[in-house]
Amino acid sequence: MKNINLKSLLPIITGIVIFIVLTFGYFSPMMKGKVIVMSDMVQNKGMSKEISDFREKNHSEPLWTNSMFGGMPAYQISIRYPNNLLYPLREVLGLGMPSPAINLFNYLVGFFILLLVLRVNPWLAIVGSVAYAFSAYNIILLDAGHLTATLALGYYAPVLAGVILIFRQKYLLGGVLLSIFMALELLSSHIQNTYYLCILLLVYVLFEWVQLIRKKEYGAIFKSFGVFAVAGILALGCNITNIWNTYDYGKYTIRGKSELTSNKQNQTSGLDRDYATQWSLGKSETMTLLIPSFKGSSSSISIAENKSVLKDVDPQLRQNVGGMGQYWGDQPFTVSPYAGAIIVFLFIFGMFIVKGRLKWALFFTSILAIMLSWGHNFMWLTDLFFDYFPLYNKFRAVSSILLLAEFAIPVIAILAIDQMIKNPGILTEKIKLALKWKGNYLINKEITTQTAFLFSFAITGGLSLLFYLIPSLTDFTSASDLRTYESIAKSNGEEIARQFFENVEIARKGLFQADALRSFFFVVLGAGVVWLYLKSKLNTALLIALLGVFILVDLWSVDKRYLNDKNFTDKRKAENPFPFTDADKAILEDKDPNYRVLNLTVKEGPFNDASTSYYHKSIGGYHAAKIRRYQELIDAHIQNNIQDIITTANANPSDSSIRSAFSRLGVLNMLNTRYIIYNPSAAPWVNRYALGNVWFVKDIKMVKNADEEIKTVGEINPATTVVVDERYKEELSGFVPKIDPSATIQLTNYLTNNLKYESNTTSEQLAVFSEIYFKEGWNAYVDGELKPYFAGNYVLRVMRVPAGKHTIEFKFEPQKYYTGEKISLASCLTLFVMALAALFFGLKKEKKAE
Repeated sequence: MKNINLKSLLPIITGIVIFIVLTFGYFSPMMKGKVIVMSDMVQNKGMSKEISDFREKNHSEPLWTNSMFGGMPAYQISIRYPNNLLYPLREVLGLGMPSPAINLFNYLVGFFILLLVLRVNPWLAIVGSVAYAFSAYNIILLDAGHLTATLALGYYAPVLAGVILIFRQKYLLGGVLLSIFMALELLSSHIQNTYYLCILLLVYVLFEWVQLIRKKEYGAIFKSFGVFAVAGILALGCNITNIWNTYDYGKYTIRGKSELTSNKQNQTSGLDRDYATQWSLGKSETMTLLIPSFKGSSSSISIAENKSVLKDVDPQLRQNVGGMGQYWGDQPFTVSPYAGAIIVFLFIFGMFIVKGRLKWALFFTSILAIMLSWGHNFMWLTDLFFDYFPLYNKFRAVSSILLLAEFAIPVIAILAIDQMIKNPGILTEKIKLALKWKGNYLINKEITTQTAFLFSFAITGGLSLLFYLIPSLTDFTSASDLRTYESIAKSNGEEIARQFFENVEIARKGLFQADALRSFFFVVLGAGVVWLYLKSKLNTALLIALLGVFILVDLWSVDKRYLNDKNFTDKRKAENPFPFTDADKAILEDKDPNYRVLNLTVKEGPFNDASTSYYHKSIGGYHAAKIRRYQELIDAHIQNNIQDIITTANANPSDSSIRSAFSRLGVLNMLNTRYIIYNPSAAPWVNRYALGNVWFVKDIKMVKNADEEIKTVGEINPATTVVVDERYKEELSGFVPKIDPSATIQLTNYLTNNLKYESNTTSEQLAVFSEIYFKEGWNAYVDGELKPYFAGNYVLRVMRVPAGKHTIEFKFEPQKYYTGEKISLASCLTLFVMALAALFFGLKKEKKAE
């Protein structure tokens, strides 16, 4: 090590500098102190406000929040794990960049590491990193605010790099690389994207193991398995607190199995099929990988933003047509997952000239991901995975698995260019195409690399040009158009509706043709540069430079359709994205520490919005992992209660009719819904029939199962009666309800994770607490002594309260959190020691080689 090889470090240092420049170049408003407004992060501010306030005041984690859906664990909302030492490591690797800059930088650096491990030309590796990082799907996720998802994606490449090193028998280095980045992957806390990564790794590992079996190198299989096991255990150990508690919580959420027996055909042990496959990619929509607007670009971007396509639209209809979104695919709403025209061309060319098991593993994974992304449009495969692949049925938006293809495509594309650079005479080589089935060759012929090149160009450039010339090869309508058509026809007549959609089709066709021609142009540019290089008209440096520029321009310009300077705002405005209304002010004058609010004014509805949770404890909220029983209560009763309120409000109600309506809201009343916001600029309705934090009941309605319980809870008067599943009959053994007019019980102290009550009765009573039942962590105490409690009214807590004066406490004490933190610290320290060992032995080996 007397002399450091600066020449070999130059492309690496240059690459990092380029990545920093590109990151802050794309997010240039951040340099002016502005911040990006992302929908999911805005929602997160609302859902996590109570948690962050508790943390700031008490310097500890509440682990529970009452601000959404009546109450739920905070595991997937906002929890800090102080013993997980990977948090500071992530900041160091991300150079301390703020979100979303750190997410884009991770894309770039992670893919760079993979390509260097694959021994790709380092300068070309910079281009490859740009091709992956600026793939439209990755930027779209940032635009939506899916920061945990994008953090997870950023670690895909270095995790795969670690596995590749292990199969090269660099066990220590590969194991440490795998363990560190898999630990960071798990730290991102996006189980769905981590699951998809595991599919990719499993496919690649199986390809490698099959080859080792053929060579009878069984020792290498056992060694690699051992390294995988150790690396996996350490990665899991570092993140065990989050994973352990999330696993336990998941069993009780909409991703767990329902106890209801209705709608069995649609149910799985996880999400219901129709819910999970609601976002299913249309089969033809897969062409969006090549042509950005094959089914439109984005449902959130209006046609009017591209004025040129309106020139052929009827002038009388331009304004209305321009108001339509730029998406007409199969999904409810979405944006286009464009991979880049040049990259897709190189990917297809790479399938001919790149050799090795990695190529076939990536290709197989890509095809599998594409077919699974079709969801209900390819239901036999979706059903197969839902029924037989563990955990797959826990995830929604099946179209998101397309990210595996978006990852694999640029890897193969860059390997194709690297192959050309390392083999200058490749154009004259023969490529054998063989496909064997049951001992017979279906295909068995040789073609030249030149033929493969032309074929790749025909598939990508030719198809793009063909679609431009003959746009009628695809269609320009969506399932949602039918509802719009019927609405227009009902109010304006069939002829107006027909004319309107004829003009919508004209505009959509213009969008489509413009992008088809655009893709053709970039394929010609990319293929032209490659062809000149293969014909020795360009040198390697110019090839890499030109491809880098063309790929960046192609992807950058599409990315800016979705995430651009308009997404940024002043930091002061972003700190509180929820205006403080007159209704909020009136509610907060109530000093009772615990009541709930129903907001009927939010645009997306109370159960898909977290703005109310910023100021209040909401009946609704925004979260993809609600407690299943609460969701079932919403579907069975709460929505009906809300509809009753809306019907009353629309009938120009008197005070007496409003009170009468509130008296009928049995489920909302038992959830202590004291305030209903019907106009943000007016004082809310006050529901005097809300039952409060806790009350005694005199009647018990015992039922046989969950179906009877959820049905009966809508039929009782919850002020006097509680519905209890017979599974809890032992808890009620010997209890005889007695009316005690003098009995009192009230909440005296409120913390999110500690509720204190005072009771005073002359006889034993049965108390119903307006708190969500969740047995994994909540403990009940009477005068400091642990006591049992059980579920009632489908979602609430019920407890026998002894006669006399007593202090009753509910404390959220999930022991797995505290045990997990100890395991996490030990695992992180072990991992860091192994990393230092890998560095020490690596330097020692290098010194010995010198």
